[in-house]
Amino acid sequence: NGCTNTTNDQVTVFALPSVSFAAPADLCVDAGVQTSLSGGTPSGGTFSGTGVTDDANGSTFSFDPSVAGVGMHTITYSYTDANGCTNTAEDQITVFALPDVGFADPGDFCADAGVQNGLNGGTPIGGVYSGTGVSDDGNGQTFSFDPGQAGTGMHELTYTYTDGNGCSNSQSVTVEVNSTLNVTLTTPEDVCTNEGIQTGLGG
Repeated sequence: NGCTNTTNDQVTVFALPSVSFAAPADLCVDAGVQTSLSGGTPSGGTFSGTGVTDDANGSTFSFDPSVAGVGMHTITYSYTDANGCTNTAEDQITVFALPDVGFADPGDFCADAGVQNGLNGGTPIGGVYSGTGVSDDGNGQTFSFDPGQAGTGMHELTYTYTDGNGCSNSQSVTVEVNSTLNVTLTTPEDVCTNEGIQTGLGG
């Protein structure tokens, strides 16, 4: 019959929402859980990634550097708009390891030994010494120790070093300050020059 008819309908293609995210500052591995972090726009999305816990409020999250571990990690912010379209934005956060710190034991001291100057043993250089009886020399390498000020007994001396990333670690040693011996001498009786060798003397 050659008859033709048509019908029309429309389909709308929505743009993805514009999403942005800025990660928080880099952290040391021992910084502890960082709470109420944000940085994602628009609000109403969710955060994900290693060490990330979304706070389920659409705007904040928590990050645990010890769970994430040392290294660079990607945090993702996902947002779904009213049209059901989802987009994501990512940024990286770096978790720094603590510096490797050593402290060689300076040994034990007698209480009357006097101030011990120029002691060292902390590595790497550039740290600070602390403890009872300790005076840091302010040069990142040496310290002084006064056993008389510390007193007899066991004392913990600590060397703390902070690296270029702002991460600190410390190492401690225990030194003993020994009490001074009380020594007495009872002299023998006076003798004449002709009384011969006096043996078995004590006192």
